Amino acid sequence: MFVFYDTETSGTNTVFDQVLQFAAILTNDQLEEVDRFEIRCRCLPWIVPAPMALKVTGVTPDMLDDQSLPSFYDMMSAIRTKLECWGPAIYAGYNSMRFDEPLMQRAFWQALHPPYLTVTNDNARMDILPLVQAASHLYEGVFNYPTTPRGRTGFKLDQLAPLNGFDHQNAHDALADVEATIFIARILAEKCSELWTSNVASTRKSDLASRLVPGEPFLFVEYFISGPSVWWGQRVDQHGTSTSAASCLRLDANWNDIFTLDDEALEKRLTASPKPLRDIALNKAPIVLDQTTASRIGYAPETDILSQSEFLASSEEACAKLLQTAAALKEPWPEAEHLEQRIFEGFPSREDSARMKEFHRADWSGKAALIRSFEDERLQQLAQRIVFASAPDALSEVDRKRMAEAIAGRLHDDDADPGLWRTIPQAIEELSEVRGLEDGEAIAADIETWLSALGSKYQSISS
Repeated sequence: MFVFYDTETSGTNTVFDQVLQFAAILTNDQLEEVDRFEIRCRCLPWIVPAPMALKVTGVTPDMLDDQSLPSFYDMMSAIRTKLECWGPAIYAGYNSMRFDEPLMQRAFWQALHPPYLTVTNDNARMDILPLVQAASHLYEGVFNYPTTPRGRTGFKLDQLAPLNGFDHQNAHDALADVEATIFIARILAEKCSELWTSNVASTRKSDLASRLVPGEPFLFVEYFISGPSVWWGQRVDQHGTSTSAASCLRLDANWNDIFTLDDEALEKRLTASPKPLRDIALNKAPIVLDQTTASRIGYAPETDILSQSEFLASSEEACAKLLQTAAALKEPWPEAEHLEQRIFEGFPSREDSARMKEFHRADWSGKAALIRSFEDERLQQLAQRIVFASAPDALSEVDRKRMAEAIAGRLHDDDADPGLWRTIPQAIEELSEVRGLEDGEAIAADIETWLSALGSKYQSISS
């Protein structure tokens, strides 16, 4: 089974923006529709949507506050319930690995639900965009591709789907984009069957790890702005599935010479482009083709590739030293400062997991009473946010005032880092881009009125 899904959001920041619409279609293995689901929600009070995102998706300011729509918390709870009924399945989107997946992980987490739904309980995931990009190089002529303003091959779904026969009049509506994604997936499955079948078989971490075996060459396909990159590689670490990424060496590099470099020269070589050592994520369905599949589509490994493969297989000690050198070069992740950034600081304890279930069962006064019972202070903050957004009267006056002051500070910060959340002053500046578009003046005026009302509401509360 497959679950094709898409989100429409308040902006493109996967850490600080919010899902406003979610849509999914369940299909069987032949990509025939079995069921569908679509839901929208209100905007959270501390989220300032990007004006251009509202213009593109057709979300009006009235929809952001529409009390007939579910709250963000209720929407995420409904999504979890539906997806768990559909599973296990392979989750697929268009550019989902870079955008929808990290966004949905944080959305579930911020609603106190398990964040990794698409990779647990025998679920798996894949992304249709990299397959389309790979097809542009491996299967010329299968797709008609748009051309970007710079003259490069384009892959935007709202342009690609119509060029290949899909009626995509409602582009940037989540459900319409899901339908377009399935349309493209069916072309891949039919006309690029080796690529499709191989990628589907690599969606689960254990299955991909069984393909990335030390001593066995594989063909790796990826795509950059400049175009496709296709290279033969070989895994050299011995961690199997007990790691999130496999350490792989490019077989087009001269490892006979690299292993003789001194430490300084080796460090310089490892950071040179193209990097001869790559970490390949095991749970993101990268495009990895074994020798048999690669040969069927015209990419059999040449003699020098096989020679380098044999050399690496007999150089375990040198490979181990290389991995140690590379590990020392990696910079640590920066420490998270804001709540939204702290999702990766650990899983909830058994006791907190039980409290989360109790939280979901309780009414709003019961939810408020549970806030400070969480051991993890991140979960306390998330629980308080949930209650404030849906039932602020369930909080004490002190907690309501504290939340309102924090929201006001976030909304009105004139010096906010543009890489973090969007502020009202920043959104007002962005309105100029909307005004330059067709019907932009009226849309920008409505958004500006909404922003002014939001700012006034929280300024008055916090003063």
